[in-house]
Amino acid sequence: MAVLVTNSITDVAEEVNYQMMRGLLSAARKKLPFFNGSLPGELMGKGSTRSVLWEKISNLDPVLTPLSEPVGDTAWQNARTLVQPTKTTVNATAAKYGNAIQLTEEVDLLQVNVNAMRLLDTLGANAGETLNELMIDIYQGVTSTSTRNTANAATITAIKTAIIKQDIQWAVNQVNRNSGMKFTPEGNGSTNIGTLPVREAFYGICHSDVEEDIRNLTGFVGVEQYGGYTSTIPGEFGSIAGVRWCSTELTRGGFAAPTGGLVEADSGGTSTSMRATTTSTSIDLYDTFVYGKEAVGTISLNQEYEPTTRKMYDSVYNPVDLISHAPGSAGAGDPYNEIATIAWKAWWTAALLNEKWLTRIRSGSSNLTS
Repeated sequence: MAVLVTNSITDVAEEVNYQMMRGLLSAARKKLPFFNGSLPGELMGKGSTRSVLWEKISNLDPVLTPLSEPVGDTAWQNARTLVQPTKTTVNATAAKYGNAIQLTEEVDLLQVNVNAMRLLDTLGANAGETLNELMIDIYQGVTSTSTRNTANAATITAIKTAIIKQDIQWAVNQVNRNSGMKFTPEGNGSTNIGTLPVREAFYGICHSDVEEDIRNLTGFVGVEQYGGYTSTIPGEFGSIAGVRWCSTELTRGGFAAPTGGLVEADSGGTSTSMRATTTSTSIDLYDTFVYGKEAVGTISLNQEYEPTTRKMYDSVYNPVDLISHAPGSAGAGDPYNEIATIAWKAWWTAALLNEKWLTRIRSGSSNLTS
């Protein structure tokens, strides 16, 4: 947990002394989609450990032989053969995360109180981004058999193109072949001019750079062409090949957990038409995910996550506590009633529940400046 100490003079301007108040500049509202459609699990305390447990009963095999008619004396259960269902459990240990800001009494005396509220708002945004970046690592746990290099390139160093429609079709087929569940039903269009139908769909998450390539694919339907007659996710930008898409600019360098992100700089093949962090070298690679319902599980404290994309500064996720302590609340630790703190704290864990319902596509992204 990091603590940011903020004093009144050097870090926060004394705006009460200004004849004209200055508005604080808004920080970037990053899109936070990695909780979309995740299955909540209940946090359970067990002694000194805290974990989340998900349970799944596997499907039974089809019965292809008809039942014979009982004859003679009826035996116990008519001598029928019974089956034992298979139950699979996934257990993940929860960890605690948090961040805090310390304020001196000068901040309260020389600041309009709304600034303290803005700092609390900033902490809430920090909580949402933190948990979403942690979620990226869970998605990065997808198996190699559920990963496709764009255009079916043999290795990542052979990737030289942006995502293509066949990549998305492959991902949808992989989830369909393993009986993955859709998130949204089909939309049949409306009488409004300019609307188009869309098929029932899985969810997809891509980087904002890859979004522009997906928009250019043949068959792409923008959300503005179906959003008026069917429900959509905030932040959804369109649909293609049975996938409803959201994008995010969240990224940390590299793919490997626990510091993985959506972009691996200078790791693909060489192409002047693709983005590269270092010009004239290997292109940047991007991870794009397509997944079905209940592929990923997350923590919940007696409340489910709604299937929505949040942005920074939206109301924070359910497990997050925003904490504010006024000057003097520390007792002997603050003898002059000078120190206040604001903080967020959250328990978090997540797990892949059905690995065959999560797929990954690795691709480049078109260099839009060329």
